[in-house]
Amino acid sequence: MPGVRYPDSVLNGRKGVDRHSGKPHTQPPEWGISTQDASAMLGISPRATRALMNRHKSEYRLVSCPGGGACMYWERRVVERVLAKRLPMVSKEPARLCSSTEACYILAVARSTLTRYVRQGLLKEYKVRHATPTGVRILSCFLRAEVRNLAARKNAARVRAENVRRAQLKRMWNGRVGGLFDSEEPPNS
Repeated sequence: MPGVRYPDSVLNGRKGVDRHSGKPHTQPPEWGISTQDASAMLGISPRATRALMNRHKSEYRLVSCPGGGACMYWERRVVERVLAKRLPMVSKEPARLCSSTEACYILAVARSTLTRYVRQGLLKEYKVRHATPTGVRILSCFLRAEVRNLAARKNAARVRAENVRRAQLKRMWNGRVGGLFDSEEPPNS
């Protein structure tokens, strides 16, 4: 803020430390949870926990450990809120869901068209975390029944359009020849 002069202890002090001594606190806060406990709750490494909590702008407090060093304590309510928002972890996709690749195959469309269907509200996308040998990936899945219903509607619309086109061709063909051919299909030439 312009015109406000902060003391050097505020400007140069590390975040989360005791303002008076400039060293880590001696007692853990009642509102806090340690990085180790938070990482166990979230199922990720302590380093990833610190990055995740910083992204969520969670307050923390440094507490000196008995063996030396410092431990970070994060706001428990923020950790619980992040845990509630995390996607479920699956080792294989559930039976009722199909992957986006399979949905593209059933609908006979490209991935971009599938994304357009989601934006238009024709399909609902479900995201899950999938454990792979190299790490965790987020998969887009769709209800298999919804995909099949959409494919059936698409096929029915395609058949109706094809029938309309055939009827138009038949009328046009009969008009040119004078009704000599009343068969379903015009003769091949």
